[in-house]
Amino acid sequence: MRRIGYGIFFLLVFSLLFSGCATFRPVDLNPQMKSGQLVQKTDNFIVLFDKSASMSVLHGKSMVNEATRLIHAKDAAKNMVATIPETKLNAGLRTFWGEDTALIYNMKPLVKEEYTKAINSIENVNHRTPMAKAITSAGVDLKGAAGNSAIIIVSDFSEIPGMDDIRPEAVMEAITKLNAEYGDKLCVYAIQVGYALDGKELSERIVQNVEGGYTVNADKLVTPAAMGAFVEKVISGNCSRYKQLVAKPPETVVIVAAEPMVEEKAVAAVSETKAEEKAVAVVSETKAEEKVVVAVSGAKAEAKIIILAFEDVHFDFDKSTLKPEAQAILKRNIQLMKDSPKAKVRIAGYTSASGTDAYNQKLSERRANAVQEYLVNEGVITRDRLSTIGYGEANPAMYEAAPKELYSKAAKANMRVLFEIIVQ
Repeated sequence: MRRIGYGIFFLLVFSLLFSGCATFRPVDLNPQMKSGQLVQKTDNFIVLFDKSASMSVLHGKSMVNEATRLIHAKDAAKNMVATIPETKLNAGLRTFWGEDTALIYNMKPLVKEEYTKAINSIENVNHRTPMAKAITSAGVDLKGAAGNSAIIIVSDFSEIPGMDDIRPEAVMEAITKLNAEYGDKLCVYAIQVGYALDGKELSERIVQNVEGGYTVNADKLVTPAAMGAFVEKVISGNCSRYKQLVAKPPETVVIVAAEPMVEEKAVAAVSETKAEEKAVAVVSETKAEEKVVVAVSGAKAEAKIIILAFEDVHFDFDKSTLKPEAQAILKRNIQLMKDSPKAKVRIAGYTSASGTDAYNQKLSERRANAVQEYLVNEGVITRDRLSTIGYGEANPAMYEAAPKELYSKAAKANMRVLFEIIVQ
């Protein structure tokens, strides 16, 4: 009995320690590749992997098995490789620590088993972070490579207080030179491990200074679906063109409808014959004078047109309380809802880029809830017509080139609540 008891005990411990990696089942992207839905535009990629002292810090998020940033980073890298579809792709893996950087998987055709073995061999080292040197070396690694390339930096991007560590300005100088050399032939992806605010800011600065860049926290890639979407970006070369966004902030009026749009207008068509079908019109940053038109058509030629011109509500930095001007806007929105008793609305909260992902998520939810409470208390709008959602800092109205500027034009534009119109 004692032997059996010990055996069960060790089995449970083993399961707890390794269940995180064992349960990851990658999304199969091969059908998308074969059908042409996913088009490969990236021919080479190299991962720059940070194994410096700061990566030995605990990840900082409650988990069954608390792990260091290094372990979390290795899991993210292995899951990424496991998700890559079967295609011709040259790959490299370069580590950096202290004053050194080493190519531990030479640029060559990707063999997943060998690449994963190289990732597993990475161990923590108690030294500084020579990220600039690794970036410069990656530029050399990619020389002569045909086609388009991707650099994926996996790091906490963070400084150790009181230590001459990551040297952000040297990093920016290296990434600027790399961009000058490769231009639109290169996409740079930054995967931040942990929640250090200075690390988040540096990762954003890096991707802002290249022709194409994208940054994400590793915690947002833990599910197979999320990692699948990330790998699709890498394979397809779909990295945001930040310089274009800064030059011309996007005007976003996005319609998701049961039927295709007929014109390039904010119009969603919904058939009256199927009561269960819904069309969601997501209205982002519309001006007060702009109108969102939702057309409801029946079997006959005539159509009933409902005009819903909701205005957005903006907030002060780090606040979820409604300002007088916001209350005035909501009173007008209340009248619109009274005039359209069948319309349902999802209230969507957003934040600026300053702050951690976790904090901004909660703040965006508080803002959405504040608007909902006002609509219910002041407008006699029943709760069954309203729902809320928080998007944190995702889908900004304007790109924030400098997140530290808390009251910039872009930051103010992003501290908002929008109305997503649900027509039934």
